[in-house]
Amino acid sequence: MCIRDSIMDISFRQLQAFVLIAEQRSFSRAAEQIHLSQPALSYSLRKLEEALGLSLFARNTRSVELTEAGVRFLEQARRLLRDMHNAVHDAHEQLHLQSGSLRIGVLPSVAIEPLPRVLVDYRQRYPGIDISLRDGRAGEIRQWVGNAEVDFAITSVADEPGMLDFQPLYDDSLVLLVRGLGGLRGKKLLAALQNLDYVATTRDTSLRSMADQTLERMGLLPEPAFEVAYMSSAAALARAGLGYALLPASVADTFNGDGSLSVHPLPMAPARGIGVLQRKPCYLSPPAQAFVSMLKQHAEAIGL
Repeated sequence: MCIRDSIMDISFRQLQAFVLIAEQRSFSRAAEQIHLSQPALSYSLRKLEEALGLSLFARNTRSVELTEAGVRFLEQARRLLRDMHNAVHDAHEQLHLQSGSLRIGVLPSVAIEPLPRVLVDYRQRYPGIDISLRDGRAGEIRQWVGNAEVDFAITSVADEPGMLDFQPLYDDSLVLLVRGLGGLRGKKLLAALQNLDYVATTRDTSLRSMADQTLERMGLLPEPAFEVAYMSSAAALARAGLGYALLPASVADTFNGDGSLSVHPLPMAPARGIGVLQRKPCYLSPPAQAFVSMLKQHAEAIGL
């Protein structure tokens, strides 16, 4: 029998029986503590010795003594039992959200809204869960998930998910942000935009293709005057009067804190699906399930 097969034949109950016999120096007292009959206890020990290929006890009519091999194996058996106890304890705590960890990838727009609200409530409710966040563009996030650098991500739907799985949570529509033009609508707004520059996000962001598609539907086919990686940069250029930007509705208020931008809904814009991206086969730990559930609740509460 190979070592691997021998290990698979060893049970927690057998280790527990061996340690109790060694500590009590008595089969009868060990049997009482483990709630087994003496024959059943002897059988359990014999199966353990067969799996190990070793005699662990030197038996006589009056005493039970450890062999040299038994002495050496005793500490290892105690360690294995401690490790098993700790593993079960940790799993129980994670199941009941008393401990655990989460590594989450997130789009910058989600990191602005609604993630902070979720984090506040989650940490108050589950203080034993350690959370680490990485924010980045959609292309970066897909790599993080694929490489198991994060447990899951809150991001936009992937065009070609491949070995990744996307579960939608909510839709985040696009709005147009521009300095001035607050009183213009319809054809007058379109005419004014013809004379303004387009501030675009880079092509590896989740926004770019949606923004370009929306502008095409509006009859605008501009080449970007500026391409920036971050929405905050696009909003800053728009506030400076350097052009207009199309950004998620969820972040419009954040980037327009001074009220200098006019915000225009875009009914013809495609919905940007936000959801949970993870590797296949899919599994969310209890802490992750609780986090995703709270995120969905917060998104619904603020109308996303």
